[in-house]
Amino acid sequence: MKKTMVAVLLVASMGQAMAADNSARQRLDAFFTKVNSLSGNFTQRVYDKKGAVIQNSSGLLYLSRPGRFRWVYMNPEPQEIVSDGKNVWIYDEELEQVTIKPVGSAVSATPAAVLTRKDPPAARFHVKQLPSKGGQDWFQLVPKQANRDFRSIEMGLDANGNLRRMVMRDQLGQRTDLSLNMKNNVPISGGTFYFQAPKGTDVIGRAQ
Repeated sequence: MKKTMVAVLLVASMGQAMAADNSARQRLDAFFTKVNSLSGNFTQRVYDKKGAVIQNSSGLLYLSRPGRFRWVYMNPEPQEIVSDGKNVWIYDEELEQVTIKPVGSAVSATPAAVLTRKDPPAARFHVKQLPSKGGQDWFQLVPKQANRDFRSIEMGLDANGNLRRMVMRDQLGQRTDLSLNMKNNVPISGGTFYFQAPKGTDVIGRAQ
């Protein structure tokens, strides 16, 4: 009788674990397919291949899928990166200079390249669920096609399906760790995703 009870408990616990895994995976898929916009603040750290911090930054993020975002770096130096889905404006306030590039070449190695897509992650990545930590469900995404810029992404979502952490590892061994405090599906004005260069700013390139 005791052996039977133990077996029943083991099967039950396995079923609960599988249900939890499925639920977490559903939240990941829903984040990519059902979230149309994100708005909030972020902190970002970049580490070299030896694990030393080489950059600390923070600011605001506005994102509308597919393709549009406004990434505002407030510290340590003011900078804005804005995309309307076709063009990217990279504005350096101190240099009084803005560079305009096609969106594909400008953001391929950044978190924006992943966050602005609206399709299930399995369409482009091998998805592996990692052990939960910090009250978040974690997943590793590895590109199915060779990527010259990054080799893997790790994403941490809370119980409500909100993205809280994102870790990108590039081909050179550097790591970008992004912490997010965002609200999902908030209304954002379309004008947010167009950049008007301040008077006197040097403009390099031309919008499509």
